[in-house]
Amino acid sequence: MSLALGIDFGGTTIKSGLVEEGRIIAHGDPIPTQSLAGPPAMIDALVALAAKFGQHGPLTAMGVGLPGIVDTHSGIVHELTNVPGWVETPLRDILRERTGLTVTVENDAKAMAYGEWKHGAARNGHDIVCLTLGTGVGGALILDGRLYRGAQLAAGEIGHMSIDYRGRPGPYGNFGCLEEYIGNQQIAQRAYERYQAAGSDRLLKDCSPRKLSLAAAEGDPIAKQIWEDIGDELGAALASIVWVINPDTIVIGGGVAKAGELLLDPVRRSIRSRTLKIVNQNIRISLAELGNDAGIIGNAALALEAASE
Repeated sequence: MSLALGIDFGGTTIKSGLVEEGRIIAHGDPIPTQSLAGPPAMIDALVALAAKFGQHGPLTAMGVGLPGIVDTHSGIVHELTNVPGWVETPLRDILRERTGLTVTVENDAKAMAYGEWKHGAARNGHDIVCLTLGTGVGGALILDGRLYRGAQLAAGEIGHMSIDYRGRPGPYGNFGCLEEYIGNQQIAQRAYERYQAAGSDRLLKDCSPRKLSLAAAEGDPIAKQIWEDIGDELGAALASIVWVINPDTIVIGGGVAKAGELLLDPVRRSIRSRTLKIVNQNIRISLAELGNDAGIIGNAALALEAASE
């Protein structure tokens, strides 16, 4: 059996796991991303993970997914979203030299999509949209049965789509970017402001997406309305994509998606209200089946595929 190390390098946490045939057989301890000062320390941490997991058995490959603009062909990380210091970093070659493994680097959302397509909720899909909702909003496309990267390898960045051309400025110059509204910090800030306006003494730390989900489940009207608004905004972005690529499957993952049907119900209503029935009636819209493991499994699968080639 081939063993591969999958690394899901997020804006908040680095998650890792040893993968065999699409199944994680050992998890690594989460590493807070911000605890590592710059790329050299982060690369050292990745090398240490490879050494640690190599004790379980001979590793075949290592796949790393990162939140930003990544050149999968050259293995260069151009820049990362929400993680400073990464500029034209030849991560694949550095890791390959230091570990001796076949190494792949991929955008984190594309890796998540690949994992869900091969082993999760998007199985048997042909034209697929995948989203990961967390610190930011990542996206990926599988079109005509293939992972689609685009001419400059940046396809699927749904988080940077505008839902309001006069809205909040995004990090790359586009106004009204989706992730400026439904990233986890933006959700918490929105909730905090609404509670304050309603005379509540709820603190910002009590307005995380997880705590909003619990509050909404208990009938809190402010929390319920926030999830309605988030679902409507996400549905607006997805409706535009539905018109452009006509997908058969939409998969939504990441920490924010743990809200479950509190999020999916308004997303479905929003898409239906913005598209024709003949276009939307057969779209499968579901939560990521692999949960937080999707990126780990997807990166490992991509690395094993590269090793086999």
